[in-house]
Amino acid sequence: MPVISVTMGTINKEQKKALIAGLTATAIEITNIPPHAFNVTINELSDENLGLGGQTVEEIKQGNV
Repeated sequence: MPVISVTMGTINKEQKKALIAGLTATAIEITNIPPHAFNVTINELSDENLGLGGQTVEEIKQGNV
């Protein structure tokens, strides 16, 4: 069973559904493996636990660049 794992900031339920569907569709197209074989996991990180350029995303969103 192939596993597709994504680690990212938080997204809403509709975005998660679209992401899972899109990743699965692309993987099917490339591998010719049936959709029921794919397992997609989304690991969400809060803005305070995600950093870019030495600052948290929370700080960046607050304008503390």
